[in-house]
Amino acid sequence: MPQTVLERAKRAFFRKRYNDVITLLEPNTIQYRDSFTFYLYLGMACLHTGDVGGATTYFQRARQIKMRDPDLLVAQAVLHLRRGDTHQAVEYYLEALEYAPSHKLAQKSLEFIRKNSDPESISALVETGKISRFYPRIRRPITPARIATFLIPLFVVLVSFGLYYSVSNSIKNTPSRADLSQLDLDSGERKDPIAMSGTYRYVLTEKEIFSTYEKSQRFFQIYRDNAAQVEINRILNSNASVSIKRKARQLMGYLGKPGFESLEDRYTYEQIHKDPYLYLDCWVIWKGMATNTVSNESFLNFDFLVGYDTRNVLEGIVPVRFSKVLPVDPEKPLEVLARVSLDGGTLILLGASIHQSGKPSEF
Repeated sequence: MPQTVLERAKRAFFRKRYNDVITLLEPNTIQYRDSFTFYLYLGMACLHTGDVGGATTYFQRARQIKMRDPDLLVAQAVLHLRRGDTHQAVEYYLEALEYAPSHKLAQKSLEFIRKNSDPESISALVETGKISRFYPRIRRPITPARIATFLIPLFVVLVSFGLYYSVSNSIKNTPSRADLSQLDLDSGERKDPIAMSGTYRYVLTEKEIFSTYEKSQRFFQIYRDNAAQVEINRILNSNASVSIKRKARQLMGYLGKPGFESLEDRYTYEQIHKDPYLYLDCWVIWKGMATNTVSNESFLNFDFLVGYDTRNVLEGIVPVRFSKVLPVDPEKPLEVLARVSLDGGTLILLGASIHQSGKPSEF
């Protein structure tokens, strides 16, 4: 079966024939103008041949198509590292970790910069060719032949040594995320769980306090941090005792920051607008449009038209505040990853990241 130009270029890439990749792909930029994969392979081939200008151009086009690919961000970061612009490189590595918190190459690169940020070390890295250690590796496509090559011998080994059953058991008995035994309620807290005076947003019974607190711990252990935060907020705004509230606040310190792909329990604008105190410090991913944008070298603020990405329905307007500068095109829809907060009783979002595609949504 005849192969496409891109398929032939992929084969050449994995054989490290990078000049052949460039020769095959560059004449076909119009045909593949909307292909992220095309521009990623072309940019990586340029990077391996030392064509920094070509790599920069093709990576920029790839990012217009797909903004939050961590390998692409790492590739763009290493371009800045080659130039000695460690500040910009760090920004790209951190953004890659927002989308893929366990990205090993981004972590390794940040550790290198932390220890070797001087111009001499980076120049030596480039001159010796060791900079290639920080180039992202594109995974080879999975084909039926490759699957058979790896899985059949693996299956035989697993059956022969009985590892299949041990793997199954290990999956069933996945260890807890963290030891929270020090946050378990003690006998005194269980004996006297209710504060006897004060004004509270949520008035709970003893049984409800215990149930809510235990749910917050359970949600944490199964990586549902947003759901855990809701239960913590219910405790903090309730008639629970000071001691129980203190432990709930300690649990908050274990909650992690999600990425666009990893966020569980996504709450809507309507849910949060009805009771913002219940969702304080939860993370949201909302679509909409930006307006009234204000920024300088250290911040970005705008009013977010929630739900207006289709320009049919406006759910509400929420101020968004970033403590860093990110590119925003007010003419195109965007997604915002942000943490829920209040400012003088007004709902606001503390921004972490933005995804804005190269094309507007269908109107």
